[in-house]
Amino acid sequence: MKRIVWVSMAMVGLLWIFVNIGFTAELKKVIILSSRSAESMPEYVLKGLAEAGFEEQRNLTGMQMLVLGNTDPAQIVAQVKEAAPDVVVNTSEFGHVVAAVKELSLSIITVNGVERDVNPEGVPTANVTGIYSNLPDFVYNSYKFLQKVAPLKPGQQAVFLDIPEVALIPKADVVEALQRLEIPLKAVVDATIYEDWQQAVLQYNDDPEVGWILRGTGPMRKRDGSPVDIFTEMFPWEREHLKKPMVTYWETTVRDGALCGFGLDLDVLGEQAGRMAARVLRGEPIQSIKAEYPQKVSISLNRKTATNLGIVFSLDVLNLANVIYDDYEGKQVIRK
Repeated sequence: MKRIVWVSMAMVGLLWIFVNIGFTAELKKVIILSSRSAESMPEYVLKGLAEAGFEEQRNLTGMQMLVLGNTDPAQIVAQVKEAAPDVVVNTSEFGHVVAAVKELSLSIITVNGVERDVNPEGVPTANVTGIYSNLPDFVYNSYKFLQKVAPLKPGQQAVFLDIPEVALIPKADVVEALQRLEIPLKAVVDATIYEDWQQAVLQYNDDPEVGWILRGTGPMRKRDGSPVDIFTEMFPWEREHLKKPMVTYWETTVRDGALCGFGLDLDVLGEQAGRMAARVLRGEPIQSIKAEYPQKVSISLNRKTATNLGIVFSLDVLNLANVIYDDYEGKQVIRK
């Protein structure tokens, strides 16, 4: 009898070991690259993963979030390499960091700049897929919205501050959108360097022929090669010096001082990225996961900036907005 009991206990012990070995083998590791400009997105990436059946303490382990800023890309690459995750999810705007991490041949889901890593059909050309930076007619509709917010005067033109290295808003899309709206484009300026960007803003601020100063994203670096801190340098400078209306594509940029935003809903975007990452965790090859379009647009306004520019939002514009800021800290905000 005792022998039967001991054999039974041994079998239970072996079963427990095998089950736990199997469970451990199923544990997956995720790294999320984040930034202050999209601070809520990692939470929604986790929500998307959970919706697809992946949760911490169950089948996810080693969950790591790296917050990017003035971080040296080489340092991020080293951290990612050491962690050896099953998938990297990028929710930041730092495309150069993604380009560096890509060299590790890990599967990457990005919400920014996936256009560079997929073919015209959305099929990944390497180890990166994700969500397109804009929707069809996105740029056209954003400028159409800006026309409602701050209509150009007769004869006024637009200037586009281009960042060719990133091209979240490609110059070709800008040119086409302005042509469709019959808005003349006075100049396209390469504003990759912070000081060149500042000079262009100051130059066209005082040009009566220029009604809008447009940009897709901000400058990448300073002339000495050092990075630009968008929160302590770019946004404060822009709030103080930019005298012309502009539209942005990120709600958080409106919070930090842009006049208005016709952008992507970052929380929904995070969930979508989480669900795509779950497909990788289930074993689907990254090359079979086509890039997807964003699922929701968010319209935002900043009344403090409007006051500084002498603009009064019409009732029609206020009714269109999902989010209205009255400050630059996100403390005085109306969400609909």
